[in-house]
Amino acid sequence: MKLRAVQDNFVDVFDKLSDGPIKTAINQAIADLKQDKIIGEHVKKKQIPKYYVTKHNISILYRYALPNRWRLIYSIIEFEVKGELSILLLELMNHDSYNKRFGYYKKKSA
Repeated sequence: MKLRAVQDNFVDVFDKLSDGPIKTAINQAIADLKQDKIIGEHVKKKQIPKYYVTKHNISILYRYALPNRWRLIYSIIEFEVKGELSILLLELMNHDSYNKRFGYYKKKSA
């Protein structure tokens, strides 16, 4: 399957990562996706953040857990050729950024 990546939310973050378990896991995830393997967890349509719907017109979203509580967010979409599906790597983020993007917040103690 063909892969594309969003420059500011995936490529720039990936390029800044040092070699280590996170980068190794991302490279393995990319290899799996290229082999038409669906990895990670499917996000229910009603739980897809409006950010992805508005910015990328996303209706199918997956999240994949990486080491050290990082997340890879991707979608399967059609590009130029009708019927040809591709993977769009949307975002690579740490757990705090993931919680903010998806609207998960820490409970405040009483």
